[in-house]
Amino acid sequence: MSPIELRITPKLLQQQRLILTQDLQLFLKLIHMTTIELSEYLEQELIENPALEEEAQDTDDNNNDLLESVINLTPKDKNLLRTNEQEVPYLKDSNSEGDDELSWENTLHCSESLLDYLRWQLKLSDLSTDEQQVALLIIGNTNEDGYLEVDMKEIAIDLIKTKPKTNDNIQNKTISEEQRIDLYNELIENDQGYIDLIESVLKKIQTSFDPPGVCARNLNEALKIQLEDIGYQADSIEIRVVNSFLENVSKKEFKKIAENLGVSEELVKKAVSVILTLEPKPGRPFYKKDSEKYIVPDFFVYKVGDGLQIQLNREFPKVRVSHYYKNLINKGKLTEETKKYIKEKLQSAQRIIKCLEERDTAMRKIITKIVDYQKDFFEYGTDYIKPLRLKDIAHDKDVDVHESTVSRITSRRYIYTPQGIIELKSLFSRKIETSHGPDISFEKVKSILKEIIATEIPESPYSDEDISKILERRNIKVARRTISKYRKVLNIPSSSQRTVTKDSN
Repeated sequence: MSPIELRITPKLLQQQRLILTQDLQLFLKLIHMTTIELSEYLEQELIENPALEEEAQDTDDNNNDLLESVINLTPKDKNLLRTNEQEVPYLKDSNSEGDDELSWENTLHCSESLLDYLRWQLKLSDLSTDEQQVALLIIGNTNEDGYLEVDMKEIAIDLIKTKPKTNDNIQNKTISEEQRIDLYNELIENDQGYIDLIESVLKKIQTSFDPPGVCARNLNEALKIQLEDIGYQADSIEIRVVNSFLENVSKKEFKKIAENLGVSEELVKKAVSVILTLEPKPGRPFYKKDSEKYIVPDFFVYKVGDGLQIQLNREFPKVRVSHYYKNLINKGKLTEETKKYIKEKLQSAQRIIKCLEERDTAMRKIITKIVDYQKDFFEYGTDYIKPLRLKDIAHDKDVDVHESTVSRITSRRYIYTPQGIIELKSLFSRKIETSHGPDISFEKVKSILKEIIATEIPESPYSDEDISKILERRNIKVARRTISKYRKVLNIPSSSQRTVTKDSN
């Protein structure tokens, strides 16, 4: 019998792979930035990159450039805008002179936490009541770095404790705490449904909530989620490296990784360069800062005639590629090293300008669609906010992006409106069903609740059950427990406490 002969033979294989280009990396970075952060970034680039220069802006031209979208404007109104007879309101940034003139109302003393941001996204999600209960447990056990700190069994036990009937049967037994834990574990082992539900909800959070990688259980999972978020498939080299070879990456054992994957060392190095651009701590952008900051709107919306005009804040340097360095690269007197340096800087400058344009396009599409949808709010105020979810904007045919992209663009941004300066994300509101007719927003229900309580008889205030029935007569379905929750959000005391307060007056 002849021995088996092993040979390595070349094989040509055609396949599609997503490469996280420098352009895409920069775009993802810029789309997260607020106006102030973008201004700081460009100022730093102007210092470091000689091929990038600031373009002088004429005031009138700048005002015209600010015009991004007009909704329902008459020709007369549009002409009015072109002649600059109506000025656009704006706020100074925190670095400008005359800070003492800034209103205290435009000052933030604390930043939004990661948990607050996740809870906000949860309110706008399509998760069922049971799934939301599980999601709250998952979010509540997520640390400030964005990692889930407990395993599935611990969450399952907490979930069982929210089920009074099942939990009481265990808690009422005269046994030790260790024995109770054993009973919980036995219940979980006998009913796989608990773990399946938690895994399902966790997957939904990881794949649709922002920031990418949040609620991961370890570094490998966080990086894998981020790679999948930007389009990498399970069989890509990048995900295979993350799954099995992170320790080798830390030791720079690229040759060993290449041998195990059966690919070239060059491909491994390219994959590692992509992995190094990912965020190992998804919650890092939400680390709390003690310093005070001023609100600078990223968008302006104001009435012109019968329509609304939208503007993007352009309070950052307008940049262009240096003509001097463009011409210099073609001269033959330069050394190869100098030519290489100038070429790299020119490419970097062109990349920044291209990504700035793409950032503006994405933001313009999304803000225009939000304003168009919430037109009644800008006309009449908070009571007229319509139910709106992130997916409603993301899946619109004129926008067509992932929900997380909408979430990123609306996070940490403010908008100047005829109703005042508000967080952009406050224009999103979950829906409340009605018996017939269109659904109404959570904000509208809060307004109605305040109105009902304001008109009640002081000696006999409405209970939560009474308010629920009043709303039902108005074709609005809200359970008593939900009324109680809304009351707490509005800082309205219970009926018994309101009685005491009014009697004392």
